[in-house]
Amino acid sequence: MKWKMKEIVLTVILAVACGVIYLGWSTLWIPISALVGPVGAGFMFGIWVIASPIVAYIIRKPGAAFIAEVAAAAVELLTGSHFGLSALLVGVFQGIGSEVAFAIFGYKRYNLFTLMLSGALAAVGGMIYNLLVNGFGYYTTEILLTTLAIHVISGIVLGGCLAKFVVESLAKTGVLDQYEIMKVRRKQGHADANVSGM
Repeated sequence: MKWKMKEIVLTVILAVACGVIYLGWSTLWIPISALVGPVGAGFMFGIWVIASPIVAYIIRKPGAAFIAEVAAAAVELLTGSHFGLSALLVGVFQGIGSEVAFAIFGYKRYNLFTLMLSGALAAVGGMIYNLLVNGFGYYTTEILLTTLAIHVISGIVLGGCLAKFVVESLAKTGVLDQYEIMKVRRKQGHADANVSGM
């Protein structure tokens, strides 16, 4: 599937916006982590993967989730994230995880469940990166499972559910009328009208 220029432009705009949000969220993570510990601060995780479901939900093309997350992570890195290069590298793993959620359904199912799955699998991807970098000995089994559970839940809520809310809010303004999300809805509307008119 070829990407249209308007889809590339929108992906870049959203990735930059999300990357800036990621940077601010990273800065906020420091004091919160100091207060509740890095495991407790895991509830913040979902925001760092929201670019993937937002762009994939709108564009609906293979690779959209992965590209969006990596691009947003790159923006976070280039704008001065204290996480350094790991901000980009973990973005690659999170982007792969998110992309898998849409690939499972052959890039034909874009609903709340898929967006939530995208956030959850992004969390799994992020944890795989952390294990590769830190080693299994870095975590006790309890800490590993607790951290993963918190990240998955956060990915579902702040990644998947919030992404749907953001896109639906944008759709109401009309700015997404020329993108796949609205084209599909118009087709479904015509199909429903034809069925009811029979």
